[in-house]
Amino acid sequence: MSVYRPDYCNDFRCKADKCLHTCCAGWVIGIDDESLERFGNDPEVSAKIKDGCFVLKENGRCPFLRDDNLCDMILKHGEDYLCEICKEHPRFYNTFDDHAEGGIGLACEEACRLVLGHDGPFELVSEDGAVMELPGYVKAVFDGTKPLNEKLLSFSSGRRANSKLRAEIFAGMEVMDPSWIRLLHRIIGSPVSNGDEDEIINSHEKEFTNIAAYLMYRYEGAGRFTAESVWLLADLVFHGTDIRDAARMFSGEVEYSDINIEDALDTFG
Repeated sequence: MSVYRPDYCNDFRCKADKCLHTCCAGWVIGIDDESLERFGNDPEVSAKIKDGCFVLKENGRCPFLRDDNLCDMILKHGEDYLCEICKEHPRFYNTFDDHAEGGIGLACEEACRLVLGHDGPFELVSEDGAVMELPGYVKAVFDGTKPLNEKLLSFSSGRRANSKLRAEIFAGMEVMDPSWIRLLHRIIGSPVSNGDEDEIINSHEKEFTNIAAYLMYRYEGAGRFTAESVWLLADLVFHGTDIRDAARMFSGEVEYSDINIEDALDTFG
């Protein structure tokens, strides 16, 4: 089956010890069955597994994450020895009858840099160089005849939640990082006007356009969810959060919780 990915994915390389927000800490690391079987023959690894997951250290770090933020398992055995989730993160895939569409998720700071910094519409390219036409709902994000604010209103059929209500909805979801809730409470305590949201989006049009295209692509045209998410990120930027940090934290809290992303897509369906 052919797998198509945005062209910027070819530039993705894990930052390893240079990453400021390692994905090897603070996450439950579930191990696929094939890797579990392999690890079962390795006493050094199997001793650090319980209930199909790596047993995290008290500080939430993976037991194989060294103090210098390099992976002891990779250093000893190479990347191919890793379990599936460690090899694939932050990649995602949507599978269709005759092909799959993949990408890189914004919970990773390097993925954020590539996605938000991309110039213009991306291309969907397979490993053998074949190019697939972008879905219409992604093309619509890159429509240069309209400003992004106007497109967001179209995707969402108008603004149906103000900044306070929107932040309250997201704050009511499963919490993984308390600092995320503190950011949302800035919005709840000091709501952002529609005009200020528009101004923030206008001043970061390239980045917000790329975020909207990413969300529409990953969630197959979920227009209102995309619009509400972009407006929420604009609210966070208005309150002083860097746009990349806002996108990364949003992705980690919402997209990488099965409960939260299902709730968000249902709420903003």
